[in-house]
Amino acid sequence: MRRSRFPALGILMLVALAAGSCAPRVSQRIEEARAAVEGARAAGAPTRSPEEFQVAEGSLKESQALLAAGDGANLVEADYRAAIATAMAKSALTTTKLSTDLEKVQTDAQAAKEEAARARAELDRLQPQVRTIEETARAAQARADRAEAQVAELKRQVAAGSQPAPSLASYIRYVVKKGETLPKIAARPEIYGDASQWRRLYEANQDIIGRDHKVKTGQVLMIPRP
Repeated sequence: MRRSRFPALGILMLVALAAGSCAPRVSQRIEEARAAVEGARAAGAPTRSPEEFQVAEGSLKESQALLAAGDGANLVEADYRAAIATAMAKSALTTTKLSTDLEKVQTDAQAAKEEAARARAELDRLQPQVRTIEETARAAQARADRAEAQVAELKRQVAAGSQPAPSLASYIRYVVKKGETLPKIAARPEIYGDASQWRRLYEANQDIIGRDHKVKTGQVLMIPRP
């Protein structure tokens, strides 16, 4: 009976030696798992990937407890749990980063939409002013073209010698006053003294008066002299 104890004792010694040799490797695995869990925690995994992080954290605690037990079977299980903790921590970290990136993209997209909406609103606000400026520019261009045509005609008449060239002073400028109309202006003594002559005023200034024959306060009219 005493002899039969020696093989069993040898087996136990071998297991103890194996466990002793595995312990440092398992400890290293647990340290790696701890670093992975802490890295995931710092990145915000408990909030953004709670399920994966809880598994990683729980597996780390289990592996640490099994390592403390110290026997061979527990060391194998501790190594396995440490591997699970590392894998789940890395997965939680990846999920957290993706979630953070997605949130940033969504925030940027919303900011871009709001900026576009503000730009459209500003454009709508300025559109009437743009139209007014365009109309003023067209009217000014039309008056400039007409003045150039008048100058060209005067030069032609001078060159032809058909008649004495009228001067540009044959036109006077008149600023429309509040409440005035074309007939009222034509009826003024210094203009024509005749309200029925309003059409001469219109024909000379139709580019700025428009089809309704209405003048506006502050407009400058070119008045052909009688």
